[in-house]
Formats: sequence, structure tokens, C-alpha cells
Amino acid sequence: MKAIVRISVVFLILLQTVSTNAQNKLHFGLDWSYLQGVSEKGDLWHIKSGLSGFDLSLTGMYDINKRLSAGIGVGVEKLYDPAYTIFPVFTKIVYSPLRSSEKPFIFTKIGYGIGSSISNAGFLFNPGLGYKFPLRQHFAICVLLGYHLQSVRYEINSYSSVASVVDSYTSHNNRHSISLGVGLVF
Repeated sequence: MKAIVRISVVFLILLQTVSTNAQNKLHFGLDWSYLQGVSEKGDLWHIKSGLSGFDLSLTGMYDINKRLSAGIGVGVEKLYDPAYTIFPVFTKIVYSPLRSSEKPFIFTKIGYGIGSSISNAGFLFNPGLGYKFPLRQHFAICVLLGYHLQSVRYEINSYSSVASVVDSYTSHNNRHSISLGVGLVF
């Protein structure tokens, strides 16, 4: 009986050590970015002004080492003029070239928007630069600047005078934007 208690105590100490180390490597990010569109080119049009939108995303990150982190995330993007709603699922990689506590970093998000009745589908590519300002041990604010490419696929229907669909066409557009945002790391 004493052996079982000793083994249990040792096991709990080891589990606590592993759990503490994993908590230091696992963190989450909540980012909000304003998207200033540069152009949108598609099958039917090419727009160069009046494009805007926002991106809100939540990412779970794992520190591979002191400079490199990788994770997966989900988000929502709302793009205007023309209007699209996109729910992207993505991978994110963050590399910090310096070891200081206030550190610049580069990042990239690569993913795909889930298509549904309220969401358009399409490829996502978002590389950029950031700067992290730590406020506490596991809490920081980040400033983000990047390039945002969102490919959008949607269906255009032509109607007759009696409101029946005459023709249906799938359009593919690529929106190029500059993103400026803030983020929280916790």
C-alpha cells in the first residue's frame, strides 16, 4: 500500500512538472486587424479604391523553441465594397529573430475560408511584421502590419422577370489588402 502511495506521489509530481512546462509553451492570441484594400481583381471586375474590412482571429500557439512558434486558428473576416463574410481556418507561424522580452517578430497565416450560406470560401495568405510589448509574464500586447491576400469564390445568379434563375456563374476574386492591427497574447 505504501508503495502505491509513493508511486502516486512521484507520478503527480512528474505530471505537475510536465504540465507546468507545457503551460509555458502553450499560449493564445486574439488579433483584430483593419484591412485597407489595395485592389480586387476577379473574373468580372477590377477595383482599385474604396475597399476596406476587418479581420478578427483566435489562435492557439505552441512554442517550438524560444524563437519559433506554430499554431492553428479560426477567425471571421468582413470585407466591404463588394461585401463578403469569410470564416477562415488557418495555420500560423511566428519567428522572433531577437531574444529580448520586447521583441519584433515576423509571422504568416496560411489557410482557407469555409464556404456556407453566410460565408464565402477562398484561400488566405497573410504575412507580416509585429512587435510584442509584454505587460506581465504571460500577457502581452502586439502591434501588427502585414499584407493580406484573400481569395473569394462565390456564385452569381441571373434572374428572369419571373424571379426564376436563368443562369448561374461562379466568380473567383483576389482581394489584396494592407492590414494594420493589434493583438493580445495570453
